[in-house]
Amino acid sequence: MTRGPAVFVGRSAITLFLLGLAGLAMATGLDRMSLQAPALARFTPPAFRAEASRSAARLALVRQQPEAALAEAREAVSADPLHPASTALLGAAYLLDGGAPKAEAAFRVAARFGWREAATQLYWYEAALQSGDLPRAVDRADAILRTRPGFPATVAMLEPLERTPAGRAALIVRMADRPDWLRDYLRPDPALDDEVLERRSVVLTELATAGTSLGCEAVSPFVTGALERGARRQAEAVWTAHCSGSPLSGGLADGGFEQFGNDAGAPFGWRAQPSGDVTLRTFDKGGGNHALQLRNRSSVSRLVLRQSVALEPGTYRLKGEVRPGRVAASLGCEQAPGMPAGVVGDIGGEGQVLTVAACSRLELGLWLRPAPDEIELDTVALEKVG
Repeated sequence: MTRGPAVFVGRSAITLFLLGLAGLAMATGLDRMSLQAPALARFTPPAFRAEASRSAARLALVRQQPEAALAEAREAVSADPLHPASTALLGAAYLLDGGAPKAEAAFRVAARFGWREAATQLYWYEAALQSGDLPRAVDRADAILRTRPGFPATVAMLEPLERTPAGRAALIVRMADRPDWLRDYLRPDPALDDEVLERRSVVLTELATAGTSLGCEAVSPFVTGALERGARRQAEAVWTAHCSGSPLSGGLADGGFEQFGNDAGAPFGWRAQPSGDVTLRTFDKGGGNHALQLRNRSSVSRLVLRQSVALEPGTYRLKGEVRPGRVAASLGCEQAPGMPAGVVGDIGGEGQVLTVAACSRLELGLWLRPAPDEIELDTVALEKVG
């Protein structure tokens, strides 16, 4: 590795290292005792003195104090030179101090002690990125994510791979093996930036295109999280890529109720609203076709079905095979659909007219009017008319 790339790798690696280190537990109780009362160190066995020095080095790195970090890391190497964290911390301290060649030498030694030390893997991850060896970079990232579940710097670490076609291709090869960390990848933190969610949706869509379909259940957490934050486009892309047999068209899913009840956790499709006054059941009409049978014994209309929809602003007409006068629809923006008011048209006739305003998280609700008898509902369709 030339001097120039080493300097660049150093700056990137120390940033990632500090991000990760700040979020990890830093020391044991014995370490804290020795840090708070340095005089106790002479009574501490060498192994514990080394750990205390490593803890002090980590603290100095987080505080970005290069001189203290170097001093403590050297103490750790002197007390326990075979521990992979000792030489890794020395390398990180050299990076913080601007000594890229010395850092590289320390990390070369640390690399001989295995794959479990995050700082070492981060350094060589960056080195692999800079040399264009993307499969090796993925190997290093995979080693960190396998040994450090919930690694705090995951987003920053994976970003260089996610943002390029070549990086995504290398990452997808490893994802095809379904590593344990993929579960966390599919459960995005609500605090993640929209750009991160977008990158992950592209990766997951390309994963399916490359031949690895994770299935409905596996991607449901990602899709549900995307829907909750209004990222409908990304949610649809991942869902349709990995959940075969669940087509989305016209902004409305499962208009014929063929999938209703098959996957209660599905983020798309109809969701029943439980009520003691309402009965709802599916039945087979033959030929693989299904419909719903509904009854509302209360004295007021009840919300019986709802689903998340993606509709551009405009005027729509909602139709369904149902007895006229029994079912009405309403829309809810960023909240549950409210009781229908000022209804224009009839779902069971020429169709009910719905006016849609701009909304990032829109839901359609179907309400059943009270009556003693049971009705059948089937083939609900939504059409834009203006």
